[in-house]
Amino acid sequence: MVAGLELPSPVGAAAGLDKDCKFLKPLLDLGFGFATGGTVTLSARPGNPKPRLIRDVQRRAVINAMGFPGAGLDAAERRLRSLAVFSSQLLASVSGTIEEEVLECHARLQPLVAAVELNISSPNTAGLRIFHEPARLRGLVEAIARVKDRPLFVKLPPWSRDAEARRVALLIADTAVSAGADGFIVSNTHPVEDARLKVGRGGLSGAPIFEHTVRMVAEARSALPGVAIIGCGGVCSARDVWELMSVGADAVQLYTALIYEGPSFPMRINRDLLEMMEQTGAKSVREISGWPPG
Repeated sequence: MVAGLELPSPVGAAAGLDKDCKFLKPLLDLGFGFATGGTVTLSARPGNPKPRLIRDVQRRAVINAMGFPGAGLDAAERRLRSLAVFSSQLLASVSGTIEEEVLECHARLQPLVAAVELNISSPNTAGLRIFHEPARLRGLVEAIARVKDRPLFVKLPPWSRDAEARRVALLIADTAVSAGADGFIVSNTHPVEDARLKVGRGGLSGAPIFEHTVRMVAEARSALPGVAIIGCGGVCSARDVWELMSVGADAVQLYTALIYEGPSFPMRINRDLLEMMEQTGAKSVREISGWPPG
């Protein structure tokens, strides 16, 4: 159970994998309990100039500076309408640099999915930081909350071990909750500089950031008990899923591990998680706690 959503597996596909909602059903067929389409913007966008994606095979990581390339809201809406029978397992990630853009995306996609993700934290897209300002974020989330009839998750930026960075990130989270958000994605990719990318910077994902995801989920859970949290960042195994859920995540999302592990990975991670639950006697994912067995 995640913010009232009943999902067949707590392991979902993160936003960015299917930006235009073209193959969400095949992702579910692979074994994901839910899949997130987008991030969808009001108008079509080309994204950042190339080169904009680097694989770091040794570290099982990716650095991306994609921006938000996509065909826009009309195309995403049309494709999601064709997936109505699977809508209980679908999320839509939406974003924009002004409130009106985001509100239009939310209004048109909300009826077609189980929940909406508000992406205010992509490190590769200019203009999103405007919604890190508490007043602007509060106004946006309150406007969505007035019309929403299903859960709203806010995708948080990552934060360092620095006390001030943690304070700022958790202030964003607290502001969103008090304005009407139902939960969070913790978190987005981690900003890094890299001269190989045309824009010189991007977002790091994959195995190197997992330890930070564990810390951030634990800190978010401590600061915001009772709020739904989806852990995202560096999940590469069922043990990783177990660890995130034991520190407070209600579900997880992944993307980069699928690149390295292949299409059978979601089924394998579900199977391994079930075996671990049997070993510990956990009857549901809500009973997962402590260090992973084995």
